[in-house]
Amino acid sequence: MRKVSASIVAFSLLLACGACAPGGDVPTPTPATHSARPALSSSQREAMEASVFEAIAGADSALNAHNLGVRAAGPFLAQRSAEYALKSILADSYALSRLSPLASQSVVSASHSYPHVALSIMNPAQGSNLQTMNVFTQDDARSLFKLWGVMSILPGATVPGLALDSSGARSLAADSAEGLPASPTAVIAAYASLNQTREDSAGLTFADDALRTKLAASADANAKAVEGAGSATMNFSAGTTTPVALATSDGGALVVAQMDFSSHISITTAQAKIKVGSTIGALASGQAGGEIEVTGSLTANYTVSVAFYVPAAGAADQTIRVVGASDPVLLSAQNG
Repeated sequence: MRKVSASIVAFSLLLACGACAPGGDVPTPTPATHSARPALSSSQREAMEASVFEAIAGADSALNAHNLGVRAAGPFLAQRSAEYALKSILADSYALSRLSPLASQSVVSASHSYPHVALSIMNPAQGSNLQTMNVFTQDDARSLFKLWGVMSILPGATVPGLALDSSGARSLAADSAEGLPASPTAVIAAYASLNQTREDSAGLTFADDALRTKLAASADANAKAVEGAGSATMNFSAGTTTPVALATSDGGALVVAQMDFSSHISITTAQAKIKVGSTIGALASGQAGGEIEVTGSLTANYTVSVAFYVPAAGAADQTIRVVGASDPVLLSAQNG
């Protein structure tokens, strides 16, 4: 009987960043006129962000996903809620991802159309040297602004300068490829396909990035861990949330989107046994240090937020670059 205790790789980037650059500055909006203005003034944005972080801190202290939803949305809501589930099991051995409340640069989209978007480059959180890119959204006039996505700026990456006028930053439709090599929706779909096949797809070219390198290495390590007893594969897809996109000053786009992926482990050798620990074992068993024996097959589901610089359709260099990413978060695990 083949017995395998699988040390399944935890999908954490643990990004070291000494040269993370907000880079091609996120410019300061020009003064607004009465007829054309950003959705929030500078002081209103600061107050909004303070309220959001205060509400999230309250939800964090109680690990209350319902309260979190008052000022969180999209990928961040899914990720933080999943972190609460892990934290409730692992207690002090698991830390929620750090948030910084201090913005160094910010832009806000125009007031005349929804959803409103505010994007801030945040100073590193306490105990970290990583700057983050925070995206806040407001669906309609009756809704509150909510924290939609948080991504670390990847080592060596440069956040592109955004196109600004008196009305603020210009939002782009997720399903429109006007002026771009592909729509924001198509970009995240192609990136998911790239992670799946390890080949560029849909006629798009992506630069190498730390997230994709880490995911590929993790997939290979997991396959090696169960070799002789079973198989380990990963499947990638675009997330269910609509991407957020802002026009850049060079005619391209800054696209922020969600990618989901699953790690699937199957027993392929008769009478073989595979045991899985780590966060998967803890979440599936409901116990810290928990370990589960795979019953036929096991699927662990994750999600991650990714920020891309997409060049203009007429740019000499058509390479799409990942400039930011969150750490992947385990959402669920099903055994059998």
